[in-house]
Amino acid sequence: MTTERNPRWASVVDQSGNLHRMTERLYRSEQPIQGHIELLKSLGIRTIISFRAFHSDRRMLREADIGYFRIPMHTWHIRDRDVVEALQRIREGEASGAVLIHCLHGADRTGLISAAYRMIHQGWSKEEALDELLHGGYGFHSIWKNIPTYIHKVDLAALASQLK
Repeated sequence: MTTERNPRWASVVDQSGNLHRMTERLYRSEQPIQGHIELLKSLGIRTIISFRAFHSDRRMLREADIGYFRIPMHTWHIRDRDVVEALQRIREGEASGAVLIHCLHGADRTGLISAAYRMIHQGWSKEEALDELLHGGYGFHSIWKNIPTYIHKVDLAALASQLK
């Protein structure tokens, strides 16, 4: 039995890097490596936002002419201010080109921010965003039960009101 992928979910660009296109100007992936830089540039990516707490992409991107922001997020402790900052940086980056968001696996922290983007900027329900997070094929790790719980409980209006 073949299960058809929801066409609203992010589309696969490069499975080896867990690279998916969410919108014309927003991509998600696992930790990029030097060998991915040319592909990312060919996709029009002008900004990379990392959610890794203990790793920086700065050295890798030094000569790539791609903007870089790091918002250290701890998977076990999601903070509203980090989610707001991520959404704000995405919007700012989209003004000048495509944006790539990532963490180590491109599944958990990246999945959370992708879900928040879907709900706040695209009007998705919490259930729709959770369905993509959990079943979209990005590799969500079920150990992080706090992420779906956060999505269920978050006050979307309060988050949206903090965006500039």
